[in-house]
Amino acid sequence: MKGNVSLSRVLPIIKHVFSDDVVVDSFGPMESGMTNDSYLFACNKGQFILRMPGKGSEALIDRRQEYEVYQLIEDKGLADELLYFDPDTGIMITRFIPGARVCNPKNESDLKKFIQILKRFHSMRLKVDHFFDPWERLNYYESLWSGSSSVYHNYLEMKEKIRDICLWIQDQSRDIILSHIDSVADNVLLDDEGNTYLIDWEYAAMQDKDIDIAMFAVYSLLNKSEIDHLIDLYQEDNPGLLQRKKIYGYIATMGLVWSNWCEFQRMQGQDLGEYALGQFKFAEDFSVYFDEILEEGDA
Repeated sequence: MKGNVSLSRVLPIIKHVFSDDVVVDSFGPMESGMTNDSYLFACNKGQFILRMPGKGSEALIDRRQEYEVYQLIEDKGLADELLYFDPDTGIMITRFIPGARVCNPKNESDLKKFIQILKRFHSMRLKVDHFFDPWERLNYYESLWSGSSSVYHNYLEMKEKIRDICLWIQDQSRDIILSHIDSVADNVLLDDEGNTYLIDWEYAAMQDKDIDIAMFAVYSLLNKSEIDHLIDLYQEDNPGLLQRKKIYGYIATMGLVWSNWCEFQRMQGQDLGEYALGQFKFAEDFSVYFDEILEEGDA
């Protein structure tokens, strides 16, 4: 799709949300995301963002589950203001946040603000009916390759390692609540008034909350030192090697999950370049760190 939606196509939706006499002053594409295209428009009601699901996203996202999450968080002060969501199409309109910028994963102040809102969200202990299973997603994305092989020569070996990690994680103490799952730096907005928002809840589901730290790390392509610092901020005064090992396990697992997702996107004509290569490298590197960590001391 990539920025070719005309105003005439979406004007009926805008009129439905506001009124038949709404006056749209401007309408244009924003930077495209990995699964959606977004458009900024201004009208006599203010400035808003219209999200259109991208090509192939229907195979990746259950929009009715996403709709359920948005209904649950609507009054929690976590996300940008939602004005319209069609659970059949995934088309969504939210209010534009003036002066907002995405979180900089290399900035200490931004990291602390991310940790603060993530912990506030987790403390609400919200629940939905659907569950995110990383191993199931890994296999599902692989099934979308339609019989093609991975571009990585050691993919099958890596998949076996990740299977063992997933089995280990299932035997650990986990705090299963509504988790964002796509808690990446680009989905953390900071505005000029000191507010922080979590946006893009399309993957949110029940899962161990520690997975949200792993997802921030893998998307930002943080190195091990930066990831260890992120975990230190998250753990505060309760450091534990066992929890750190579990987060390493999630990083390795989600690296391969999103590597498989990237391979599907490549087959759809979208080359994600460094991000795609980085995801498989996370699976390789953190499966090793996962094995090594408890050699440093007792859990």
